[in-house]
Amino acid sequence: MPNLTSIFLVFLKVGALTIGGGYVMIPLFLDEIVRQRHWISEEEFFKLLSVAQVLPGPIAVNMAVASGFRMAGLAGSVVATLGATLPSLVSILLIAVFFKQAYDLWWVQGLFFGLRPAVAALMVAAVWKLLTRRKWNLPGLALVTCISLAVFYFKVNPAYVILGYLGALITWMFWWNWQRLSSK
Repeated sequence: MPNLTSIFLVFLKVGALTIGGGYVMIPLFLDEIVRQRHWISEEEFFKLLSVAQVLPGPIAVNMAVASGFRMAGLAGSVVATLGATLPSLVSILLIAVFFKQAYDLWWVQGLFFGLRPAVAALMVAAVWKLLTRRKWNLPGLALVTCISLAVFYFKVNPAYVILGYLGALITWMFWWNWQRLSSK
């Protein structure tokens, strides 16, 4: 298992190399902690990703917390989260200090304009990797199709989809626990 310094440095690297955060970080997390360093298995990574997606908050932070905890307990969770979020925090602080003066500069506006397609491309690449790496079954594919249709075609607010999903998850957890306790 990795030590806390190496966990921090890997997550710091991922945090520093990604613009846009969130799903853009996921393929880099996968490459760094699964493929290059073999700290966790790919199957375990996708299980942690599933948990990170369900929890409230930013997906990258949730993933750092979950994978850091899996690799080194509570301390691993803390250092992974610090590593993943520190570059963004420093960037935001610097931008906040100098933004008012710098925003009117033509090259700063050009930089922001030019970053938009790059961030969009990174997000599409991340989603594509996640979709192609997943082992799809018929119920999972049907669920994704129904949710996509509801959100994009029927204009259902995604918050309702999330609330419905969480309600179903909580119901399933109580039912599963009840079944387990009643079989004893």
